Amino acid sequence: MLYSVRSPTLIRVYGAYGVSLEPEFRLEDIPLLRRGWTIALAHVRGGGELGRQWYAGGKGVNKHNSIADLLACTRYLLEKNWSEASKLALTGASAGGLVVGAALNAEPSYFRAAALHVPFVDPLSSMLDPDLPLTGVEVSEWGNPLANLQDYDAISRYAPYDNIKACLSADTPMPSILVTAGGQDKRVSVWQPAKWVARLRSKAGYSTPTATKHGSSSKLLFLASANTGHFHSHNSSSDDSDVHDNSDFITAHALRNAFFITEASE
Repeated sequence: MLYSVRSPTLIRVYGAYGVSLEPEFRLEDIPLLRRGWTIALAHVRGGGELGRQWYAGGKGVNKHNSIADLLACTRYLLEKNWSEASKLALTGASAGGLVVGAALNAEPSYFRAAALHVPFVDPLSSMLDPDLPLTGVEVSEWGNPLANLQDYDAISRYAPYDNIKACLSADTPMPSILVTAGGQDKRVSVWQPAKWVARLRSKAGYSTPTATKHGSSSKLLFLASANTGHFHSHNSSSDDSDVHDNSDFITAHALRNAFFITEASE
């Protein structure tokens, strides 16, 4: 299919635990689709879309392949004129937020906006802390930096928090970023996205509004809800289930869509 006009495009990515990112109907995408957006799914290594070997190629010391695959998908969309950098947005949740954050560090000029929900952006500190509730069971996915130097080096090279560049300027702008976190989240503690946002403000220049080549200022928005968990639930005991609080789910995605439409539709 050929488009005469490059449409605003949202890339969704996950790429972890062998989970397949399916082309399923998502109610929250309707406001974007009605405004002419294209939704793109990046099937990166670490996911399960192409089988066990595809999953293994993006876990542990191979995690960098997930980021490389996302950037390759992005370049394809840009080179084939499906979209352009001024209209390209990116989103990922939890482990998908790690891939998004690493991609923003590597190629910030590819994207105009990014939304990260409860992102796992400080994997090195998390995996170095055996007192966290999930560190032990997560070793098979991310490696054990406490016991293995190769795992430590691998994580330190891609971890979003540890690789932020001081790159926000008129020539190399960072995209606008929306980050959400839950105070009752037992999977990704609220301090992870909070400290990542703080470092973005201190090292990437978001504390000082800077005009981008797209004509608007790069924004960094952080929304932390003290009473919600990993899945928008108010009940911390249901954090590990698929039970959503509808009001928080609607609010979170309404905010996300308003953010994308404002930042990447023009």
